Amino acid sequence: MALAATVSRRSLIFGAGSAAVLAATGGTASARVTPVREEHHRAVVVGSGFGGSVAALRLGRAGVRTLVLERGRWWPSGPGVDTFPRFFSPDRRSSWLEPTPVLPFSPPALFQPYTGLVERIRTAGLDVYCGAGVGGGSLVYQGISLKPEAELFHRVLPAGIDHEEMERVFYPRVAAMLRFSPIPDDVLGHVRYTSSRDLLADAARAGTTPVRLPQPMDWDVLRRELAGGLPRWSTEGDHLYGINNGGRFSLDKTYLADAVATGSVTIAPLHLVREVATGTSRRYLLRCDRITTDGEVVERVLVHADAVFLNAGSVNTSKLLVRARATGTLPDLPPDVGNFWSTNGDRGYLRTELLDPSLPHQGGPSVAGYLDRGAPTGPATFFHIPAPLPVETFSALLLGMGLPGGHGRFRHDPATDRVVLDWPPTADLDAQVATDASAARLVGRAGGLALPSHALVPFTAHPLGGAVFEAVCDLHGRVHDHPGLYVTDSALIPGSTGTANPSWTIAALAERCLRHIVAHDADTLF
Repeated sequence: MALAATVSRRSLIFGAGSAAVLAATGGTASARVTPVREEHHRAVVVGSGFGGSVAALRLGRAGVRTLVLERGRWWPSGPGVDTFPRFFSPDRRSSWLEPTPVLPFSPPALFQPYTGLVERIRTAGLDVYCGAGVGGGSLVYQGISLKPEAELFHRVLPAGIDHEEMERVFYPRVAAMLRFSPIPDDVLGHVRYTSSRDLLADAARAGTTPVRLPQPMDWDVLRRELAGGLPRWSTEGDHLYGINNGGRFSLDKTYLADAVATGSVTIAPLHLVREVATGTSRRYLLRCDRITTDGEVVERVLVHADAVFLNAGSVNTSKLLVRARATGTLPDLPPDVGNFWSTNGDRGYLRTELLDPSLPHQGGPSVAGYLDRGAPTGPATFFHIPAPLPVETFSALLLGMGLPGGHGRFRHDPATDRVVLDWPPTADLDAQVATDASAARLVGRAGGLALPSHALVPFTAHPLGGAVFEAVCDLHGRVHDHPGLYVTDSALIPGSTGTANPSWTIAALAERCLRHIVAHDADTLF
């Protein structure tokens, strides 16, 4: 990432295509006091995921000099480059500053902690998975791009957000930027995608709506893999840590590349924001650590800004604000900071077929799913997660999403000075009932069993809420009573995106927020 022209020259300057090389102040660790550097910026974006990348591009195109602070590293990819680790041979690239793999059911391994791709946040009764790196979750997500129908949209989002406008303006804007398209017939017809075809057929037989899932994919890369012109990574199921061979239109290649190209946006990797506070020389102050890929702090950075856009993801945006409210670094934050958080109703299943082969090395990424609407237990969405299993298992992994009926909340623990999640065990019970029933209908018509793996490893990869519309922010992401402080990421959404994968909705809402902010606040508030 590159730093703006105002940055002290003790740090190197990085462009959008640069490797994640750190500008070390002295090379190796020493007993010296950690140096401190100060910067001043007009606008700062914290995080480079689906909300932060949109904020960066729209501010940059408006001519607003903007710094993006990202805790992770660059992950450059291209044909023949194994940027991302393989599931059955995980290495230090897989985990954010942990010595072992973090994804469920991963084979054991031990390695030196590293600023890897996936952070696991352990809470009481629930593991939460978050992406790390330039491009955030777009580096490792399944790429499934779904949006809720109008009725479900209005069940989870405020009435003041116009669904018709979202459908007409903002969802298409994101789809064009990320180049969504469903799997083509020739790729789906390959033997590697047998399990995906079977799910679509079984979903139709069960009376649900089968869907070829829109993906931000370059399908020609997968065609080259299948033809033997590139290593067969994604097409043999190795996509759970990211799409190798450069096949995914992730945020670093789309929104963020275009943002840097404006000449107004610079991106600073390996900058971990620890605290947001009221400023002196500027409206806000961000206290950051500049770290190495081993997690060593090599410099403290004080970033003064007129406007701050929090996009650290639902969990980490919530933690920053909850801690700021509890410690008084941002006085008078709304009392509902940290509230209305949930899992998007995620629930995993292992579907077993005693007689029907699923084949080894199931082709990825996730391209097939189904919508189950109108059931008395509630709506549900399912998709197939192809697995790189080397042998026939007569099984398939599924992820379902229902509508959670409750919420958790983040709170500050003064004894440890940590922000923790209180997650009631019944908060997503409604979603579990709906997805259990939907999975049973599918296998009841097609045969086999659907075992809820979620019962063994409760998790979510779709955390939402903590700084939600109306209670904490207005309908354009402005934090109440804090001019120049914005939230434009998944923390805005109260726990669910209507049984759809959240990424498309997060980015579309960020587009909506930034259109208003650029038009009304730029050149006035900042």
